[in-house]
Amino acid sequence: MIHAFRLLARLKFLRRTAFDPFGRSEERKAERKLIEDYLAMIERRVAGLGPEQIPLLAKLARLPETIRGYGHIKQASVAKAMAEKARLEAELENTRFAAAAE
Repeated sequence: MIHAFRLLARLKFLRRTAFDPFGRSEERKAERKLIEDYLAMIERRVAGLGPEQIPLLAKLARLPETIRGYGHIKQASVAKAMAEKARLEAELENTRFAAAAE
């Protein structure tokens, strides 16, 4: 088995290319999608950021740190993070509307 790991280590340069043997799996596609969604969400949120929203946006920005594991464990942590993201985004919207009403 150690020989297989050494071979894989030498093929590291193939990561994130069309020749990545593991890059087409559903799990890897989902990971890339999560990254794209995260960056878009941060860009969108920073555009209309008010000072009262900074703590909430910081919590939202740290959500990817909670996604860990492989397989079903990772899926469960992604689901938990998405639920927390929805809660924090709703709270951000509430603070934005409250600030606009003042």
